[in-house]
Amino acid sequence: MTDHHKADSADISPAPKKPCSVSILLLMKNELNNIREGYERICAQDYEGPVQIIYIDSGSTDGTVEFMREQGVEPHIIPPVEFHHGRTRNLAASLADNEILVLLSGDAIPTNNQWLSRLVAPFEDSKVGGVYGKQLAREGIGPLRVHGMQYTFSDEREIRQMIPGQPGSLRMVRFSNANSAIRANLWERFKFHENVIVAEDHWICYNILKQGMKVIYEPEAAVYHCHERSVWGEFRFAVENAISLKRMGMFDDPALGSELSYGLDRVKYDWNYFTRRREYGLAVKSFVISGAKCAGVQLGKREAVMPSWVMRRITHAYEKPAPPTGEVETHYSPPVSKKAPDSPGGS
Repeated sequence: MTDHHKADSADISPAPKKPCSVSILLLMKNELNNIREGYERICAQDYEGPVQIIYIDSGSTDGTVEFMREQGVEPHIIPPVEFHHGRTRNLAASLADNEILVLLSGDAIPTNNQWLSRLVAPFEDSKVGGVYGKQLAREGIGPLRVHGMQYTFSDEREIRQMIPGQPGSLRMVRFSNANSAIRANLWERFKFHENVIVAEDHWICYNILKQGMKVIYEPEAAVYHCHERSVWGEFRFAVENAISLKRMGMFDDPALGSELSYGLDRVKYDWNYFTRRREYGLAVKSFVISGAKCAGVQLGKREAVMPSWVMRRITHAYEKPAPPTGEVETHYSPPVSKKAPDSPGGS
C-alpha cells in the first residue's frame, strides 16, 4: 500500500523566497528630458518586491519637480549649493525604509524591464554586499568615449572578493552610483564618504570588500548612461578622482597595488586596440587622453602640497579636506525627520 501522505510531502518544494524590498534613490537637477523616459522604464520593471522611490532635487527649474509630483513622488528639495555626491546620497539613504538601496542617476535609463530584478538578484547570496550594472553609450557619443565605456563596463560578469595574501588592484574598488545597489545595513555602517569630491561609491565598495564580502558587476542589469568628455574634462576628472582616492586612503593601501601599473595597463590596452584596427588617429588621441589622465592623477594625489587656488581653478567642486581626527569621518548628520519637505527648510 502506498503512503500517499509521505509521497506528497516529499514532493513539496520550499516556499519561494520573498523578493527584497527596494528603495530607489534618485538625485536630480533639471533632468526632465531624461526622467520622462527613465521613470516610465522604472515603473515598467518586472519586479515583485516592494519598491519605494526617494527623490532629492537640488534646484530644478525645467519642470522635473512638477513632473515627479504628477507621478505621485514628492521631492525632498535642497538648495543647489548644498549638493554633494556623498552628503546628498547619505541624505537620500536616510529617508529610505527598505532592505536594498538602489542608486540610479536621473539621466540613467534602464534598457529593459528586467533591469531591477537582475540588479537585486545577487543579494540572494548573503555574502554579497554590493552590485553594480553595465552602462551603455547612446547615439551621438564619440568613438573614444564609447570604447572607454566598453572597457569599463564589459560584457563579462565579475565576482570580486578580497582574499588575504593575494595581490589586489585598484580595479577591485570600481563601482558606480549611476547604476548600483547596496545593502541598507551596510550603508548604515559605512555611509558615503563626505570628505571627497567624487568616488564616494568606491568608498562603499572598498569597505564591503574589506569585510570579506563580495561585490558583483552584473552586465545584465544595464542602463543607458554616458557623458562625452574633452581632454580637459578627462584631466579634471582624473584630478578629482585622485584627490578623493588619496583622502580615502586607497592609494596608500598595498592590497590595492599601484595606480601607475593600473594606468599603464589601460594605456597598453587602448593603444593595441586601435592600432590592431589601423585606427592610428584614434590611437594617438587615446594616448593624449591617457597622458592627461596620468598628469591629473599625479597632481591630484599631491593635493596636500598644492595651493588651494590652483585646485579650485581645476575643479569648482574643490573643498579643503576636513581636519584629521584620528578616524575616517563621513561628516554625516541624519535629518530629524524622515518626512521629505515640500520646499527648502519646510516639512
